[in-house]
Amino acid sequence: MDYDQCPLSLQSNSLNVKNHLYVIEEHGLGPGDPTKPNDEFWADKGRKWNCSANDARGRLCMNCRYYVNATIIKECINHFPAKDLKASALPVTPKWKDMESKPQAYCVMFDITCSPVRTCDNQLMGGPVDDDKMELPQFKDILTKDKDEE
Repeated sequence: MDYDQCPLSLQSNSLNVKNHLYVIEEHGLGPGDPTKPNDEFWADKGRKWNCSANDARGRLCMNCRYYVNATIIKECINHFPAKDLKASALPVTPKWKDMESKPQAYCVMFDITCSPVRTCDNQLMGGPVDDDKMELPQFKDILTKDKDEE
């Protein structure tokens, strides 16, 4: 594999953390602990998306159009420091809960590693982008395409 194709945030945990903090603050990434009810968090997302809180609970990173969990991303995560990044290491209060042993995917919108069970204000149904979707014309350049083009 040509690791030069890997997103920079998967190569640099400091960049990944910086980008996470931005998305938490400016785009409502969360919830910090998905194992809790987080009723206020989901009610807020429902208002933003014009749906019920229960419907909002189904709009997760794992089914977002920007969530890439193709083999190339998994190989990048496993090859670079991103594999060691934990949600609990983010400098936020309260501390975030680790949901997986390592990041599972990559968000092309915000250049961060992703947990399938979190979401943000920009969640757009249509994912995940797996190996099969990476072959489709609309996704084939997703890792190199300027996100402002969409």
